Amino acid sequence: MTKLQDVIASVLRDVLSAQHEANLLTESLAEQYADAGVMNQLNLPAVTIGDMEITFRFAIASDGELQGKSPEDGIQSMDVIVDADRLALLPGHAVHSVSLTVSPQESIKKSES
Repeated sequence: MTKLQDVIASVLRDVLSAQHEANLLTESLAEQYADAGVMNQLNLPAVTIGDMEITFRFAIASDGELQGKSPEDGIQSMDVIVDADRLALLPGHAVHSVSLTVSPQESIKKSES
C-alpha cells in the first residue's frame, strides 16, 4: 500500500540528493582545476536548484472499491494510487492533486558565542 507522504518524501529526497551530488561534483572540479593550475582560466560550473513547483496527481481507493466488496467489520484500508497508467483509467472527479513549491533556503550560519 502506497502512502502519499512516502511518495512526496521520496521525490523531495531525490531533489535534495541531486543538489548534493551537484555540490560534490563542483567541489571535485574545483580541486582538479586548482591541481592543474587552471583555476583562474576556467569558470567553475555550479548547479543550484531554484524555485520549483511539483504537482502530484493521485487517487484514493478503499479495499472495498479495489476488490468490489466491503469488509465484514466495516473498516476499510485506503490505497493511494499514483501510477499514471492507473490514474488515466479513473474518472476525472476521482483524481486529485497537490502542489508543492520548493525554494532554496538561505544558508543557516551558526552564531559564534
